[in-house]
Amino acid sequence: MTERTRERAGGADAARADAPLLVALRAESDGYECALRAARSGRQGDVHALRIATRRMLALVEFAAALAPSGKWPALVRELRRPFRRCARLRDLQTMRARLRRMRDAGAAPRAALQAMLDSLDDSLRRRRDRTIAQLAAARPRRTCRRIMQLAAARLAPDPSAVAVRACLDRSRQAVRAACRRMCKGGMKALHRARVAIKACRYQFELAPALGARVRPAELRVLRSLQKQLGAITDLELLRRETKQSARRHPGRRRALGQIRRRIGRESEQRRARVLAAAGRGDIVAAPGSG
Repeated sequence: MTERTRERAGGADAARADAPLLVALRAESDGYECALRAARSGRQGDVHALRIATRRMLALVEFAAALAPSGKWPALVRELRRPFRRCARLRDLQTMRARLRRMRDAGAAPRAALQAMLDSLDDSLRRRRDRTIAQLAAARPRRTCRRIMQLAAARLAPDPSAVAVRACLDRSRQAVRAACRRMCKGGMKALHRARVAIKACRYQFELAPALGARVRPAELRVLRSLQKQLGAITDLELLRRETKQSARRHPGRRRALGQIRRRIGRESEQRRARVLAAAGRGDIVAAPGSG
């Protein structure tokens, strides 16, 4: 290789290093590594931060797969998801405990049954937290992020087009529309799938401007609002199921736990009715076009 060729190659590598996708990946990778290390504490806020950081990384990898196509992306996605899934049950238990504490502190009757459920959840939480911390300690986020960066840098086109980013956003919009239509006709499983589609779309929308694609702020507001509403319904349904299981374990408290379960169920159904009414009007479906 001649000196001039080496200079040109070096200039191309430097230009590629400044590509928006690689810049965004570096920033999100740093955040993901920090979040995973912090989540090894097992604290609720740290576990939640890891799940957010993972979703943001997955959204960027979706863009990377479009801008730097390769058959290796699915394996890297599985690596990213592994710590995310390992802390899912811990997050569910922590969320249920927080909601039960709010109900207890608000004076919701019957207080004795609420406290008994809290005591049972605390025991489950301790066991799950220890297990999750051990699993997260074995994770190697730096290696995963390095492999993602290397693949993106190797496969990225010299002049990546924002058209591919907009195509990703359009696919996410279509997935949200389809999931919302199914949600109107289905039960909790359909609602959960809609929530997953909306979260994926929301994080892509948040990251797209850094890659040169414009997003309508109104769309992002709708996605965030809907994610929050569906998240509250999902948390309530998890708690309702946990209350039912607790009643089976403690027959003596079945009547009191039944009252709690019905109260949770009423709130869940009211929230769900409002969301489905909005879906029927088309208020929650992301509008076409990228602005």
